[in-house]
Amino acid sequence: MVSKLLRWAGSIFLLLYATGLAAQDAKPNPEAYHRAVEYCRGDVPQPTAISPDRTIVCFSAKTGLDVDVSRVNQIADNGLFVLSGYGGKRDTAMSVSDLLRSRNATVVVFDVCAYHCAEYYFVASARTYVVKNTIVVWQHFLSDCQVTFREPHDSSVPKLWRAECPNGKEWRLSFASDAPVLRQFYQDRVVDRYHFEPLPDSEYVRKRLKRLYDQTGRFPEIGWMLSPTSLKRLFKADITYEAYPRSQEEATALANQFGARDVIYDP
Repeated sequence: MVSKLLRWAGSIFLLLYATGLAAQDAKPNPEAYHRAVEYCRGDVPQPTAISPDRTIVCFSAKTGLDVDVSRVNQIADNGLFVLSGYGGKRDTAMSVSDLLRSRNATVVVFDVCAYHCAEYYFVASARTYVVKNTIVVWQHFLSDCQVTFREPHDSSVPKLWRAECPNGKEWRLSFASDAPVLRQFYQDRVVDRYHFEPLPDSEYVRKRLKRLYDQTGRFPEIGWMLSPTSLKRLFKADITYEAYPRSQEEATALANQFGARDVIYDP
């Protein structure tokens, strides 16, 4: 009798374990994501809206408007956070990203995602889906700054490490890749937290940025993309592009369409 009970308990455990794995490995649902994007494109409050059943939160802001945290806080577990634009304020973006992760939300990106949208919301939770004809751009505001490059731990290709920017007659530190607040945000979201240094990039992007800097002596006013291969190397999140741009020309056209800066295409 005892042995039968043990076998029964073992079978139930294996079933629950397999079910858990299946839930973790569930495939993206593009149809649901597209319906959510269409909902957010519709006649909903701006910049933040929530569906009546609390399964969709929309955030679309291409100006200085910030997300309405009270609405995001109502999102149901396993809901969709659908966004487009520049991501609002940095501190809010980081705290909301942590909230989305705690609710196991899926991030759905459409049109354009730049600045804090790319830096924080894009990797907020365990899954991100980028609908077709969308551009995601990382970039710095450092054109008037004195910048320093150094070789990362895992590469011999120099990467932007820190920047000193003028503030009246003084100079202040505007960016440092080892800033504690950035490391705290990314530490559980990256594949290798000991070697990851913000902002995320690839060796190809670093070479292009360094070459442009050497040519002018100024950090270029240009953003960069990250290919699915680069993203998988950097981040734990399951990030899916419905259709990643196929060339520099296609990426430039998308950037121009949505008013983003020129971009470096990551092949």
